[in-house]
Amino acid sequence: MTPSPPATERVLSVPDDQTRWETFAPRYARLQAAELTPEAVPAWLAEWSALTGELMGVGARLATLADLHTDDETLQARYATFLEEMWPPSERADHALTQKLLAVPGYVPAPDFALTYRRFRDEAALFREANVELGVTHDAQMNRYGALTGNLKVRLGGEELTLPQARQRGDSPDRREREEAWRAPAASALGVAPDLDALMLELIGTRWQLARNADLENYRDYAWKRLDRVDYTPEDCLAFHAAVRDEVVPLTAQLMAGIAARLGLDSVRPWDYNRTNLLDPEGRESLRPFRTGAELETLAQTAFDGLDPELGGRFQVMRGGLLDLESRPGKMTHAYCEYFPVTNEPFVLMNVVGTAHDVRVLFHEVGHAFHGFLSGDTQPLVWNRWSPIEFIEIPSMAMEFLTLEHLGHVFSEGELARYREKQLQGVVAFLPWAAQMDAFQHWLYAEAGEDVTVADLDAKWLDLDRTFHPFVNWEGLDEGVRAKGWQYYHIFRAPFYYIEYAMCYLAAVGVWRASQADPARALEDYKASLRLGNTVPVPELYRAAGVEFRFDREHIKGLMAFLAGQLGPSA
Repeated sequence: MTPSPPATERVLSVPDDQTRWETFAPRYARLQAAELTPEAVPAWLAEWSALTGELMGVGARLATLADLHTDDETLQARYATFLEEMWPPSERADHALTQKLLAVPGYVPAPDFALTYRRFRDEAALFREANVELGVTHDAQMNRYGALTGNLKVRLGGEELTLPQARQRGDSPDRREREEAWRAPAASALGVAPDLDALMLELIGTRWQLARNADLENYRDYAWKRLDRVDYTPEDCLAFHAAVRDEVVPLTAQLMAGIAARLGLDSVRPWDYNRTNLLDPEGRESLRPFRTGAELETLAQTAFDGLDPELGGRFQVMRGGLLDLESRPGKMTHAYCEYFPVTNEPFVLMNVVGTAHDVRVLFHEVGHAFHGFLSGDTQPLVWNRWSPIEFIEIPSMAMEFLTLEHLGHVFSEGELARYREKQLQGVVAFLPWAAQMDAFQHWLYAEAGEDVTVADLDAKWLDLDRTFHPFVNWEGLDEGVRAKGWQYYHIFRAPFYYIEYAMCYLAAVGVWRASQADPARALEDYKASLRLGNTVPVPELYRAAGVEFRFDREHIKGLMAFLAGQLGPSA
């Protein structure tokens, strides 16, 4: 096992007694036995919130350790045992306390608790005893994805590389090198594909059973309630897919056709298309602004200090063990921000390899971290921190844009123009992918049926990929690689969580647009919206950030026109 930095290991340390139910059970019992009147509710809620925060923090630390060391059987087993032994009794206890709260006669929640109270009511209606143990099974199944993919190795150019390291080679201006860097990870991924196929079928069965237990027709209906989606409908999502197909796919195809023409490519092959880093039309090497995680921290610190002293101070705190950035064997290949409620500390896990894309991803994940910090400062109840999922990517995606004017120490003027162009291109190229991911899940969980086969999954993904990425030429290639594109982190570990990225990317463009006119006001609106946490509805959160909650065709069409104008002749 390759160790994490010592400071990180200290931050993530969990005493053994914190992983045992008997440590927490007496406190739940006291809350359940308490006499509860409307006047007593606030203090009672504060005690319950503190208890919930402790449990959440233990689970978050154990999960992060498991992701940092996917090759450590002891850490994997410790987290699995925690889920098996802690979540069922805590979920039952939380349900009992929720019912106790909902039964208090004459209680009217305070305005800043009204939304959470409504969510408690809805969660109580969705609760089923049969789903308690099944939920543990579901969590265990989802966590197997990390173990299966975290240890993948790639042989490339005589070297053994992690997947992030190999993918970084795919940004080479040399087409032959790009092709090699595409084929090697593809072959490695195909090696684990049968295991992921089997795992997905298990998950589908579990998810359908969760829905049946809750007396719902399909898993989409269950997920809609579980995710508290009250501000839009499945039909709105289907309309979004069509709008992206008609308004964004042509713009993406136009971008790629222009790049291909300038590079003299006969067509865009899979190794010519990286939605997070489109090819440089002049054939230049990708920007490599740093070499190590420590260098990335330093350049980010300067950027955050220049953007806002308060945010710069928060990032400085994170440098004391709340960042694990380097890519190494045995580490989960995804990037994310975790949160520890008791200490109000976020934690960022990444796999950096020195690219400009890594810079954007760090700003993205630290945007999440700022959300945790600021909502934790202002919202004492743990349930009121962060925000609904329809908003939660705005802090991260907007931070990618707000830092654009504070990177003069990282890039020359010409390099900064390239970086900015990549950022804008990334929005355009991301939306077809987001629509494809969301469309696949709508089909899978509302149309395909419980008896769906792996062949069905592959065929549907191929159909959607031809719709949303028709400009990529797969002629003569094994489409088995293309068909496995659904074997992606969110499909396994965050079902139905993806369209939120698109909603928030559209909003982030709006935040950036506002910042061009009034940077100080846009930044203050941004921070104010983060502090609101979970206390106001989604449309109000968007308004607080200075944007609209919209993802309809006309809105998308208008923003694409704005981005095309910003990109100039390249679009």
